[in-house]
Amino acid sequence: MEPLMIFSETNIYILSKLVALVRRDTGTRHRLNSNDAIKHLLHDASRTADERIQSFYYRFLENLTPEQLVSFKAEGIQIPDQYMRKPGIIPTNVGRQYAYASR
Repeated sequence: MEPLMIFSETNIYILSKLVALVRRDTGTRHRLNSNDAIKHLLHDASRTADERIQSFYYRFLENLTPEQLVSFKAEGIQIPDQYMRKPGIIPTNVGRQYAYASR
């Protein structure tokens, strides 16, 4: 069995909110018991027009690591370009922690 993805406490809370909101919006019940279930939830959340769901979805994206963003994008989940510009996604000679030009 594939190990579950690891998220911050904040993102676990956001995922639980998304489960309730997406269920209310679409009627689809999502569980967070497998990687595929989480991906399906994110896929549904990324495609909805509901502002509240979009708000939580964008908060979720803000807390992901660059590696997680690239992985989700490769899985076909819609991720706006501004989230794909996070430090560490595009290789540079500048470290992730200091992703700005020094003086």
